[in-house]
Amino acid sequence: MSPWTWARTVSFTVPCKAQNGLPQGPPQLPPGIIYEDLHLVPAFAKAHGLVMGIAFTIVFPLGAILLRVIRSKFGVRAHIVSQLLGYVLMIAGLATGIRVGKILDRSFKLHNNGHTILGTVIVVFLLIQPFIGFWHHYRFKKTQSAGIWTHVHIWVGRLFLLLGIINGGTGLKLADNTTGGIIAYAVVGGLFGLAYIVIAGLRQGKVILKEKETTPEMGQT
Repeated sequence: MSPWTWARTVSFTVPCKAQNGLPQGPPQLPPGIIYEDLHLVPAFAKAHGLVMGIAFTIVFPLGAILLRVIRSKFGVRAHIVSQLLGYVLMIAGLATGIRVGKILDRSFKLHNNGHTILGTVIVVFLLIQPFIGFWHHYRFKKTQSAGIWTHVHIWVGRLFLLLGIINGGTGLKLADNTTGGIIAYAVVGGLFGLAYIVIAGLRQGKVILKEKETTPEMGQT
């Protein structure tokens, strides 16, 4: 049974017993849980999965796609706006995940869970990513050519976007999600991921075939 299912099951049956003025759960249930907040776990867990799923399967890939489809400064702006939206969702997902962890962690050890560890690594690197992108943009404006920071920005984004989608799948397993939910996640993530791969691949092929063509910013991706 997942922590979320357990919380949903017991939150309506566990009274908070006061002893010395401090709320405590019944001794036969796991200690160290914030029982008075237990009823919040299913809602917070659902919100965490929803906003993280939207961010990594739709918004972040869409931002990368728009940059390659709109070959002008408007493409760069669309990329920035969509990625900022993705960051808002990601941080909201991080906050709800931390809240769930604080309620359950002392008994379920969620901080040692693979989903939590990988998710934390992904968030940390993606919070660094905008600074890499800013430096890439600054260098590109000066040199009008792709440099090392261009490729760092591209591949950090690609790698951690992929890891984010994979980690979403581990989160669905951890939450004992329904088969329908898992299929829906896989379909949406697969469609946007495939669209990005196809568009990026076509663009790369076009650049290779036309090496003498003036390449707009990020055109080599």
